Amino acid sequence: MPASVSILPPPGGAAPRGRPRMRSVLRWCSAGLLAMGVACKVEGMPMASVPPAEAYDLPSDFAGRWRGEVNGQMGTLRIDALGEGRYRGLYDGQEVPIDYVLLLQQDTVTVGQSEMLGNRALFTWQDGHGGRGEGWMLIDREGSALTGESGEQGDLDRQWAFIRAE
Repeated sequence: MPASVSILPPPGGAAPRGRPRMRSVLRWCSAGLLAMGVACKVEGMPMASVPPAEAYDLPSDFAGRWRGEVNGQMGTLRIDALGEGRYRGLYDGQEVPIDYVLLLQQDTVTVGQSEMLGNRALFTWQDGHGGRGEGWMLIDREGSALTGESGEQGDLDRQWAFIRAE
């Protein structure tokens, strides 16, 4: 049985020489965790890979039924309009039971003196099992294809690719 090591001082006294004090250990651990958290955030900069929104001749419309894949898993994506530039999406995986609920917000792009709904929508998602994240989608000029990425905690590692099914 391995010997146990305690970092707590003995009852009623200070820690013997050579044993770290609890405060210094906590400071050291906190500093290490903080540094790791900052390093992780810098490496995975969440929205650095998001392409800019563009305006086409007519405002883009994400609503509809789409067939395609998320991270190589085939499925159906249904997007319903909630209001101008706002949508609700439901992705239903076919091969693997994956379900995502999306809340999309379409970008507006300034064209001359006016604003127009652009070709990009940022979204948040959840899977009903505790998984949550964010992502983006672009719609093509013809309104027939979607591409994008999603992920958790800023790591956009899931590819999205769909064609309009209606």
